[in-house]
Order: sequence, then C-alpha cells, then structure tokens
Amino acid sequence: MAYSKMWKIVYTIYPPVLRLLEKVKFHKGRQPYLLGYLKSNCDLNELREFLTNEGFEDAILTWKDEGEVLNMRKVSDEVYQYHLRIFDDNEVRVHYEFSSEGSPLKHIRESCFEKRSEYFNFLLVNYLKK
Repeated sequence: MAYSKMWKIVYTIYPPVLRLLEKVKFHKGRQPYLLGYLKSNCDLNELREFLTNEGFEDAILTWKDEGEVLNMRKVSDEVYQYHLRIFDDNEVRVHYEFSSEGSPLKHIRESCFEKRSEYFNFLLVNYLKK
C-alpha cells in the first residue's frame, strides 16, 4: 500500500510516542480476543513468511502488548485491517478493525473491533493447536 508524505511522517513520529506511553503504563497487558495457541513446534519465521505471502505486513502504528513476539496486519478494502499478534507463550490474539490510514479517529476509538474467528481459524489451520 502506497502512503502519502503525511503518513510517512506519522510512521516516523508516532511509534516512539507509543513506546513512551507504554513505558508510563498508559497501555499494558494484552488486547482482547484470544483465538488460541500455536502448536509447540511452530516456527515463527515460517509463520511470518506464510502471513507475508497472504498479504500481511508488520503492524507499526500499534501498541506493543506484553510478551508480544509477532505483530502483523492485512489491510482490507483500504479502510479495515485484520490484525494478529503472537506472544512468547504461543498465545494468538486477533481482531478486525479500522486501519489507522483508513479512518484514524475510528481506529483510535475502536469503533469497529471484532474478533473474526472464522477468518483467522481458516488462515491459521495448520499452525493452531486443535
């Protein structure tokens, strides 16, 4: 996805602001919507490659949840995104929401914040514990 000059500036400035807010505990813990757990033999590099091939990219304008080891998103219809986080205990949390670029205020307000289990269960069928 191509971004304007304004978004390039946002992508440079906003992540350090988020990291600072995390340090002062403005955001802590993990966001909702537990999907399940990865199989114990899951290779994160292989999973990252799979997700990239499925159209996912690193999610940059996001909170870093406690224990997070992988944070990716897939933009849908230029307005929404599928968002996936993997944690150091193999936990998988997912949601569907407005993308930062598609609707910045609705993204911040979490105006649309849905689990979308069916999509992620189908996508990750070979990686999730049964």
